[in-house]
Amino acid sequence: MATSSKWHMHPDLKQALTDGKTLEDWLDGRTPCCSYARITLDRREEIGVARQHANCDAFAAKHNCAIVYRYTDNNITAADPDIERPAFLRLVRDLRARRTGEGITVCGLFVVEEERVVRLPEDYLKLHRALTVDDSGIYGVSDTNTVLDVHSDSEILRGLLTSAMGEKEVKRVKRRVTRNMRDQALEGKPMGRRRFGWKGSDKKLNRPTNTHLDLKESKVLREAIDLALKGKSWATIVRHFENSGLSPTRGGKWSTTPVQYMLTNPALCGYRMLHGELILDRETRGPKVGKWETVCTPEEWHKLIGRCDTWFRLDGGETAYTRYRKKVKTEGKKNYRELAEATRRFLLTNILRCGYIDDEGNLCGAKMKGMGPSGSNKSDRYRCGDPNCCRVSRRADLVDKAIETLVVKVLTDQYSATEPEHKRWHGEESLTKLRTQQQEIKDSYKSGIFSLAEYLEFKDANDAQISKSEEDRKKFYAEQSAQNFLSGFSEEKWRNEYDIRQKRKAIATVLSAVIVHPLPKGRARSGQFDPELLEPIYKTNSTK
Repeated sequence: MATSSKWHMHPDLKQALTDGKTLEDWLDGRTPCCSYARITLDRREEIGVARQHANCDAFAAKHNCAIVYRYTDNNITAADPDIERPAFLRLVRDLRARRTGEGITVCGLFVVEEERVVRLPEDYLKLHRALTVDDSGIYGVSDTNTVLDVHSDSEILRGLLTSAMGEKEVKRVKRRVTRNMRDQALEGKPMGRRRFGWKGSDKKLNRPTNTHLDLKESKVLREAIDLALKGKSWATIVRHFENSGLSPTRGGKWSTTPVQYMLTNPALCGYRMLHGELILDRETRGPKVGKWETVCTPEEWHKLIGRCDTWFRLDGGETAYTRYRKKVKTEGKKNYRELAEATRRFLLTNILRCGYIDDEGNLCGAKMKGMGPSGSNKSDRYRCGDPNCCRVSRRADLVDKAIETLVVKVLTDQYSATEPEHKRWHGEESLTKLRTQQQEIKDSYKSGIFSLAEYLEFKDANDAQISKSEEDRKKFYAEQSAQNFLSGFSEEKWRNEYDIRQKRKAIATVLSAVIVHPLPKGRARSGQFDPELLEPIYKTNSTK
């Protein structure tokens, strides 16, 4: 199931407001709080997170609290600091502001267990600072039947120790998994997801995955190995897989990178490598031969990695995999899609799709890439990005102009009369209180009420809260600005105010894609540009 993050008003409160009740009437003296639910791997269509929220409702009621808002991160781990949890971050922001975007007051948080919301020390610190922004913070954990005193000196130590133990357990589990993988490799057992060429697991036959060859797939795989050993190009080998009519085990289209990985994998000859190291037999010190059927000999495999050592090498040198691990360790994970968008030169790269149709009526549909002038082409062009097709190409400036004209018309009709929203940040009151408190701390020190040690302790804690609150406000207005960028749209704004990233974002609100059809037979490539060969695919909420 795909990951999802959401935050919304409690359905009971929403219904009460619809029926004409006020928030105060519905609360009836109860303290307004929120609940957070998370599951790492969801196999039951959000049943697990729904149960967590229901348990929080019941536990909050026992303590004269009412859940007014729910935050949910579904199918998302909390054990990896590089994986963002949008609902958790929104929860922290709203708790620090002591109100949601709709202006509903929230004073505390209820969860079924602490591991649902915090697994790492940095997460606990974020949550603790948000809960202690004033004296109203409440933190309830239903599984342990406790409401924690977040304002006590011992609580932050307990929370940090608990989350540190959680982080330690995460690392221990990772080491255990790695050790288990190595042990199974040393025993010659097949592992991992089903590989192309082998059959999957079958409990009825007591057959593990990747032990027996699949007759159809292994035949195609063996033929591809023969092509590679003969020195055929990777494009030819990719085409061989495409012509087989079989699909990759993980879906999608055949392409060079996964084919190279598949044809140099040591599993082909019964060997196994972990983290760039060939698994050796403990007794013979030679390569450990696995207990699965193979499609080539060790000698053939050595020739294959001699031709392509991108993924597997025997000399201990760097591979694409080891380089990636090293880069992530030093630089952290990056959103390469965002980086690519920030450096785009062509307006419609990846928006255009190749419209070539083969003899069997199959549409290519590959994304088209921007290309600079080359050969007889003196202008920038868009060209089909599939190396096995490349049959459609068109001048970039003329395509851009045609699509811009179309999109500007639609956006003008939809957004020219709309007004941008200028909502006030819902945490302004909380920030004002913190700044007032900041001045009170200074005045207390100047008047001798606080010693220097006390002043510094209070000052540092208060400054940290102000800094985080100001950061929340900055993010809020940045998000509002992003949502408003189409309001009051005009052709003049398009020409003079929008950069290429904003234009691409605007185009994406109107079009799912644009099919670029090839020139009809007999028409000269040097002829007049024909915009009728561009087929815009509108999004369902867009009007022509």
